[in-house]
Amino acid sequence: MKQIIFVLFIFVSFLFTACNDIYRDFQSVKNMKWYDTDVKTFNVTIPEDGNYDLIFAMRHSTGYPFTTIKVNIVQNTSEGKISEKNAEFPIADEQGHYLGEVTGQLWDIENVFSENTFLKKGKYTFKISHGMNNNPVILVIDVGLIVRKHKEE
Repeated sequence: MKQIIFVLFIFVSFLFTACNDIYRDFQSVKNMKWYDTDVKTFNVTIPEDGNYDLIFAMRHSTGYPFTTIKVNIVQNTSEGKISEKNAEFPIADEQGHYLGEVTGQLWDIENVFSENTFLKKGKYTFKISHGMNNNPVILVIDVGLIVRKHKEE
């Protein structure tokens, strides 16, 4: 009974979080080896002018050998404006314990790379690649992008 309640709690929590998501997509990494040439491309339609949170998401397996992931994110607007951001996100804490949500051996992390960002209505393209010294980066399963309507607190 406790397991059913826990699963329902997780499901309902996901629904409330997903309500503000206007875009959520993940792309698989072949053979759990993410090469720096494997650029993930996400085509996003922003439905209305407003403030949004842009979130890098990654799914990895237990055994991921690093405490961080370095990524390069390129954003193209429908007006032709290009911006680029290099970021490093935590995967594990100082003791090596993974961050994020776990199911079995799969870990999901979400890291905001641009918070409360004004975006105009229109089409955007985001390209994400890794910037790690090791190539390929092993045990990465999926790379994702989430665009969430910003909530004022």
